[in-house]
Amino acid sequence: MKVIKEGKWNIVWTTEIACPVCEAQLMIEESDVKPTYNVMEYECSCAICGKTVKIPTNQIAQRVREVVDKKRGWSQGSDFD
Repeated sequence: MKVIKEGKWNIVWTTEIACPVCEAQLMIEESDVKPTYNVMEYECSCAICGKTVKIPTNQIAQRVREVVDKKRGWSQGSDFD
């Protein structure tokens, strides 16, 4: 197979988001995105105040979501998780 034109799959992903606590404007990169526990949501930590900032799912590229979802922890519903 020959690639005629490479798609958007390998383009570096970033997005801007404001911290709800300290109102810092943050540039979020792929390595900053973390999965939440047991819920299909994503978050990062503010570089200024350290608080958790939720990232809207529709702002994250599918490629990034697939990579981050592999790191997601799931509860088995017991007290020993």
